[in-house]
Amino acid sequence: MTNGNTIQRNHKDTVFHDLYSDKRNALSLYNALNGTDYEDAESLEIVTLSDAIYIHGKNDVSVLFQNQLALWEQQSTLNYNMPLRGLIYFAHNIDGILKSKGMQLYGKKLVQIPAPDYYVFYNGREDAPDRQELKLSDAFLMPKEGYEWTAHMLNINAGGNQNLLEKCPALEGYVTLVQYVREYQESGGSLAEAMDKAIDRCAKEGVLKEYLLKKKSEVMLMLLTEFDEEAYAKIMREEGREEGREEGREEGREEGREEGEERLSRLWLKMVEEKRTNDLERAMRDKDFRDMLYQRYGL
Repeated sequence: MTNGNTIQRNHKDTVFHDLYSDKRNALSLYNALNGTDYEDAESLEIVTLSDAIYIHGKNDVSVLFQNQLALWEQQSTLNYNMPLRGLIYFAHNIDGILKSKGMQLYGKKLVQIPAPDYYVFYNGREDAPDRQELKLSDAFLMPKEGYEWTAHMLNINAGGNQNLLEKCPALEGYVTLVQYVREYQESGGSLAEAMDKAIDRCAKEGVLKEYLLKKKSEVMLMLLTEFDEEAYAKIMREEGREEGREEGREEGREEGREEGEERLSRLWLKMVEEKRTNDLERAMRDKDFRDMLYQRYGL
């Protein structure tokens, strides 16, 4: 059976993660957040944990630069547990960095680590202030001095944090793309049609043009799972139950869920390769159609 920490879920990458896995975009965002003007993108290191290491315990983008570990997370829902999640992300990242350098914590010598900086970029539909400082201590069952972790939550919806967006073209482009998808959805089109129109409009307007023209089908897939997270979660429950029943025992249910998720991943990638975006949306909702596709692709 496949272990839950080794399933490849590249089909679940977000556009935000994909954009900021590019060093040039990452440096642009770092500069915009810190008021700096560094130019050498190659001196910046992307250290985002891979899906093979952690699936649920990793943030979208991790950047190691200037003795600082910057953690960036995009969220489409308001979540006040982000400080705790961010602390876990940081611990996992630091653990990976120490292991990669062969550093041990059990000696007398002080082990020095990069300073943390944690930002959450919110672009959901609920109202939120431009900036919120979310504190880990707010979750403590009793007050405790001397222990703190902060998540800087920035609202990047259209109209929010304009100064930041103007300084970072990739972030402004991402916000514009999401805004256009929502506009076309609200006008009555399907999600697939809304995404297609939004991507074409952005390309015509010069918004993320090179990126979108090069990776249109991949962007469509990422947006589909980004915008339809609820449908994706429902599929996971269905796949898990079905695979678990085939296992025929209680302990097989979790393994069955993992098998179902891996199977769905392979189907998604096949359909992206064939640019069957409308069928992707249908497969999110129609189990019989999805089963037919599994059979067709030998999955």
